[in-house]
Amino acid sequence: MLPYGFGLAVLSALFVGYRLSEYEYYNAEEGVGYMFGIVGGSMMLALLLYPLRKRIRFLNVIGSVKIWFGFHMMLGVLGPLLILFHANFSLGSTNSNVALFSMLIVSASGVIGRYIYTKIHHGLYGQKIELAELTNRLRTNQENLSSLLKLNPQAGEELFEFVDHVLMPTKGIFHSFLRIMTVGLRSRLLVRKLRKSTFERLNSVSAETSLTKEEKKKTVKIIVREANNYLNRARKVVEFSFYERMFALWHVLHLPLFFMLVVAAIVHVIAVHWY
Repeated sequence: MLPYGFGLAVLSALFVGYRLSEYEYYNAEEGVGYMFGIVGGSMMLALLLYPLRKRIRFLNVIGSVKIWFGFHMMLGVLGPLLILFHANFSLGSTNSNVALFSMLIVSASGVIGRYIYTKIHHGLYGQKIELAELTNRLRTNQENLSSLLKLNPQAGEELFEFVDHVLMPTKGIFHSFLRIMTVGLRSRLLVRKLRKSTFERLNSVSAETSLTKEEKKKTVKIIVREANNYLNRARKVVEFSFYERMFALWHVLHLPLFFMLVVAAIVHVIAVHWY
């Protein structure tokens, strides 16, 4: 419940701060408003501690990477929140606007990165998922499904050919994204077709199998469930390949955006105090 409580508190602070901004209880040049800027800016600068902790060995004395990752995310939310309070939820001079929008861009990039991160890791703090792990689970599902589909081999062949097709390497990120968008719909259509053809096949061999109507329904239900599990695992493999590419691309873009924010913030501080 802690992440949800934290998120609710931040949203509440944003709402209250925005509604009270018109009364101008403070300003950015002095007092509380000035302190919001100092503390918020320091928090944004402290975001660099996490990548340093990951790359420099002797910093392991200051805590585990997991702890610093959580600290990094918390600062990435609280820092921009305090900066918004510092700006009183309004625009100012050109240099302050550049710093503000740079911060918002970096914050949005961080949120996107967090979302992508959870797609290729076991939860928010878990280990990175390996493609071989997903593929092995998929093959296990395929073996289970193959034994169930001996009664309907044509449907099984069509199902396995579809999965082999969607698991083929894509030409690029856009092609991979299109595959994700279509694999779900095509999977549902395949399962519907499988259900119908399996019922028909059971009815055609009812004399040989001597299955009751309820037994037929139960058999089809089991086959459909396994087919859904199989196709869902195939979709996860496709999604993993896409999000792994996206995460690599995000890493390339996020750091330059952060340094752009640092430069904009330095220019803003100099402009405020010396001009």
